[in-house]
Amino acid sequence: MAETGRDTSRDEERDSNLAAMRALEALMAPLGAGGTPLVLSGPLLRGASVGGIERIQRFRDAQYRERLSYMLSPEQLQIDWRLQLDERSAHFGASWGERLVGSLRITPAPFEFHALAGSLAELAPRFRGYAEFSRLVVDPDARGAYVTPRLLVAACTWAMQEGYVGIVGLCRRAARTMFERYGLTAASEEQHHVPLRGPQPYTLMMGTWPQLIAASTRLTQRLNRLRSKDASEAYAPLAEVEQT
Repeated sequence: MAETGRDTSRDEERDSNLAAMRALEALMAPLGAGGTPLVLSGPLLRGASVGGIERIQRFRDAQYRERLSYMLSPEQLQIDWRLQLDERSAHFGASWGERLVGSLRITPAPFEFHALAGSLAELAPRFRGYAEFSRLVVDPDARGAYVTPRLLVAACTWAMQEGYVGIVGLCRRAARTMFERYGLTAASEEQHHVPLRGPQPYTLMMGTWPQLIAASTRLTQRLNRLRSKDASEAYAPLAEVEQT
């Protein structure tokens, strides 16, 4: 009987969190409106959505070739292949009409970050029940369209429905402040050196659903207030960030 009570409590908490995420999605819908609407796709899963995933991969690779070539190094691709990261992941995309302008990947353990540095491998056991977010990429021409928060909310809603307790992901130190505004916190204050990705330090970020919902709601309300005052362009940098 006690176990049933705990199960009921968990179900009620999940339902409450999902309702909050749906409300957050509705709150975000007007952001970036005025031109071509942003359309989200996902979760795209291997076996059911091969064409959609390949489209996201082509978009992602094109962005990396132009701006972040180290993400396509032989060493990085070997990790992707060994851990079957794309094959095991749920993929999310954001489009303007037929044009893909953003993507994000959600992956169960084993995580990519633990293979990138010894100091990160030591942290992996702490995140039992989490999903890893990675490959958050936004076309520079779409900055200010609020691609990042829309992708994060869509991906977190799916992960929540699947029973994960939160998300964890690696980001450059320069992006940490922005991820904190979405409710993520540093797993530790240690800065990690990732040899495959150059000299910039990285931070491992984590977040549970209540943290993400509360912070993202506050940020979205602020952006909507600014938008109503025709000041959103000045605050567009608040909304977009990439990981790598």
